[in-house]
Amino acid sequence: MRDTDSETPHFYLCWTGRPPLYASWFHMDEATGVVSMNKTLEWSDFSSVDKGLAPWKKLSLKAMVTYETVQRAICHLRPTVWLHITLNNSTAPPCDQIQREKLCFPDKEVTPHITENRLPGPLYQLRRLTRSHLCPNYTISYRVDPDDPVPFEVNDTTSELVVTRPVDREEREVYHMQIECTVETGETIHKVFLPMHVNIYDENDNAPYVNGTDTEDVVVEFNRMEGAVFGNLSVYDRDTTPIYPKDLLQNKLTGTMITNDTWVRETFNVSHSFREEKAIFGNVRGTVHEYKLILNKSLSVMENRSFQMDYLLIDRTFTGRDGSVMLHFNVTILPVPIRFTNISYVFSVSRKSTMFSKIGSVCVDNCLKFQGIDVEYQLEVVDRNMSVDLQSCYSAVAIARSFREVSGVLFVNDTEVLRRPECQELQYVVVATEQQLQLQARTQLVIFFEDKPDKAELLEQRMLSCAEKRKRSECETFRGLATPTGRCQWRQNTEKGISQNYSTCSPDLRTCPDGFCDVVERKDTTICPQDCTKEAITGGHEAGLMFGIKAGYGTCYCFSEKCFCEKDDIEEAMCDDVCKTIIATAVLLSFIVSILLSSFFIHRYHKNTPKPPIASAEMTFRRPAQSYPISYSANNVRRASLDSMENQVAIDTFKIPEDPKWEFPRKNLVLGKTLGEGEFGKVVKATAFRLKGKAGYTTVAVKMLKENASHSELRDLLSEFTLLKQVNHPHVIKMYGACSQDGPLYLIVEYAKYGSLRNFLRESRKVGPSYMGSDANRNSSYLENPDERALTMGDLISFAWQISRGMQYLAEMKLVHRDLAARNVLVAEGRKMKISDFGLSRDVYEEDSYVKRSKGRIPVKWMAIESLFDHIYTTQSDVWSFGVLLWEIMTLGGNPYPGIAPERLFNLLKTGYRMEKPENCTEEMYNLMLRCWKQEADKRPTFSDISKELEKMMVKSRDYLDLAASTPADALLYDDALSEEDTPLVDCNNAPLPRNLPSTWIENKLYGRISHAFTRF
Repeated sequence: MRDTDSETPHFYLCWTGRPPLYASWFHMDEATGVVSMNKTLEWSDFSSVDKGLAPWKKLSLKAMVTYETVQRAICHLRPTVWLHITLNNSTAPPCDQIQREKLCFPDKEVTPHITENRLPGPLYQLRRLTRSHLCPNYTISYRVDPDDPVPFEVNDTTSELVVTRPVDREEREVYHMQIECTVETGETIHKVFLPMHVNIYDENDNAPYVNGTDTEDVVVEFNRMEGAVFGNLSVYDRDTTPIYPKDLLQNKLTGTMITNDTWVRETFNVSHSFREEKAIFGNVRGTVHEYKLILNKSLSVMENRSFQMDYLLIDRTFTGRDGSVMLHFNVTILPVPIRFTNISYVFSVSRKSTMFSKIGSVCVDNCLKFQGIDVEYQLEVVDRNMSVDLQSCYSAVAIARSFREVSGVLFVNDTEVLRRPECQELQYVVVATEQQLQLQARTQLVIFFEDKPDKAELLEQRMLSCAEKRKRSECETFRGLATPTGRCQWRQNTEKGISQNYSTCSPDLRTCPDGFCDVVERKDTTICPQDCTKEAITGGHEAGLMFGIKAGYGTCYCFSEKCFCEKDDIEEAMCDDVCKTIIATAVLLSFIVSILLSSFFIHRYHKNTPKPPIASAEMTFRRPAQSYPISYSANNVRRASLDSMENQVAIDTFKIPEDPKWEFPRKNLVLGKTLGEGEFGKVVKATAFRLKGKAGYTTVAVKMLKENASHSELRDLLSEFTLLKQVNHPHVIKMYGACSQDGPLYLIVEYAKYGSLRNFLRESRKVGPSYMGSDANRNSSYLENPDERALTMGDLISFAWQISRGMQYLAEMKLVHRDLAARNVLVAEGRKMKISDFGLSRDVYEEDSYVKRSKGRIPVKWMAIESLFDHIYTTQSDVWSFGVLLWEIMTLGGNPYPGIAPERLFNLLKTGYRMEKPENCTEEMYNLMLRCWKQEADKRPTFSDISKELEKMMVKSRDYLDLAASTPADALLYDDALSEEDTPLVDCNNAPLPRNLPSTWIENKLYGRISHAFTRF
């Protein structure tokens, strides 16, 4: 294909060196490139070329193309292509015996290609030149048969496939069509079809650009390690970027650091990576380049400076204008003080503990975040003038630097001291020394000795490994090495097959086995060979990454460093935790069955009693005050309230069965500020230590009941506990564990940084405080950056899509949520949607609907029409609620059915009334809402269908949502201060209506004359 109008191709057969003897047999047309025979071949011609020639011969020719006429066709330094010609010594078959496909098309698959932006012209010769002369009475013609318009057609004169206009790869990468070949024999007409795909090759005809910000703020603080990565700026290019460019015409970006500061050049570098994307470039491949700041060397803790570093990107092969992009990194390096926040640490040590028992850890400020900062810890005696006997007491404790984090681990170093009565309280000074600049920090450490050593322990000399014991009864009575209490601890496996929770005997289940051979365990590998063994393991197992056993079958035990994993067929005589759990569960099930039977007989008794509809004017929409509160004292011990002693006794006798898989130590949970609360429950922010075996502290949310909660609220919370055990999806809130023993029930779930979706949407609006409602100041920390106030329509669709995916998962799990609303969706880091609040959810494995007959607080404005009138809850009723949730998202947290009291809503929905389309809501989105609100549940879309539709909307979404212009001015839409009973009723002209008029008059006044605003089904 030609690049310009002035180009004229010239085709030649060329040779490297002396031409072969058969070169004179062939001729190539200089203008068209068609190869033809110069003569009719005889046997003598073959004899002259090669005596003893086979009945056929394969000959090779080489062709070249030039922009100008040449006198001598020499292949050297010219673009060339090989031509292979096969000569057959056979008689041509009659025309009627030749397959029509062979007359029309070549034997091999045809996949031509063209580089974009080339001028129109011939692309491919369709006619079979070697066979078209065999049947001169046949008429062969071609036609392009595309599925959609393509820039290709057939030249009827030459039978060439012609490009009719320049093509653009960024518009379309491949064209699919069919070539129709018509063979007319005089008597019959035959049509043959050949699928053809024309690939469009790319050239660098687009400049790189920034879609968003070109500036990144980088803060270097606790991670000062060489190779640390900071920031991420993206540059987009609609052209493709090959990993291994074949020539200089392909896309290539080069970057230059723009700074005169030598220190900056030596300390930082910018890394470049790129990937291909389709979705963001209109389903055509493009390139996303990513640039990150890299530390070339480790920084000292005292380094403190700020600077701006510019990075210039130039597209070297782009021939147009503006082929460069400037990126900016605003870098702030903060010093890291080496100091202790704690004035003193206090630990207690049992005199029964054995050698290498872990006592605790000490840590300078933020040491768990340190990377590239090395701190060593030492213990010093406070009073050096004490007696020699007392000084010898201080050998009891030693400290070692942890391998995984920059903390100091305290452990028992001398058990002889523990048995001496004069050693009661030890006072140390912990000295932390930063290794690069030798900066030091000090704090006080106090160690108390508790308990008394047993006489039998005084006779023991050498400690053996706990890992040697195979049975629980032997393990828990054995005094092993590194046991803090003087006795080993047993971990019981409750799973089948190879499991990470294999049964084993451990000195301390907090750290052994945990998949990591720590600094104390490495002092003697028999402490925890489950983590530290380097030997081959016998039996069913999965080895750790470096050492130890990651997962094992049955019970794993070790002698020295040799470990075995095998099924233990010896039955334990005592009733273990699993046994106790089974018994407790059986008792609980018996209790539940008795309640269900009582409810059944009561229902039979009242079966003939007419049931008032939920739409009655006497319906109560708030849970009545309970007279049976549960209260807890400061030390988490239940105490009876004076007005509810009878109920309290019943609750105190209720025992929640412990689930070892989910139970979390209450002492490892530190409760913080309240994130949200209702009438009977609340959620607090908390810190969990060693959550799910993860080292250090994890920020979580804890759901609990208030002191005035009743037995029914406890059952709701237990129901949610049971449900959360079953679910595991990125868009459903995840439960980490629970505290169910020795105190109130706590559910530990993942922490959502931005709170509820409703507050998130409302705080994102660019409106004054009067429109923010009573929750205006809650969870507003994420708006410190003004750019985060803006939402795009794509963001809103993404929120809806994430929620639909989570609901699709719940539907597949046969779970009905029953309270799906923006207030019950949480927004986590990265604007990830998390469906939460399963207090109303019910399991529907046995049937597809749940009939609710209990009274209480119900979300009327989010409920489906069959739920309101017939008390039926299904996945399709959740679809109705999802439609209301869509309306909340499109109105940025508006109140559904503004100005309409709940008791007025029932008859309106029956008549076909539905909410009007919000401002800036597309017709496509509103149509989806209306289908979610179909009166017949089976006509509503499924969550799978909804997810697919929202995916398509995300691809189409390009518009920016200006919240200042799109937020409705009606205060009723966002005012939560008005109760449902106090919400004023207005007509279509916003004229206030009296509440003391009959409901039928109000409905006729409000809705009887504005049927154009209704959506009927």
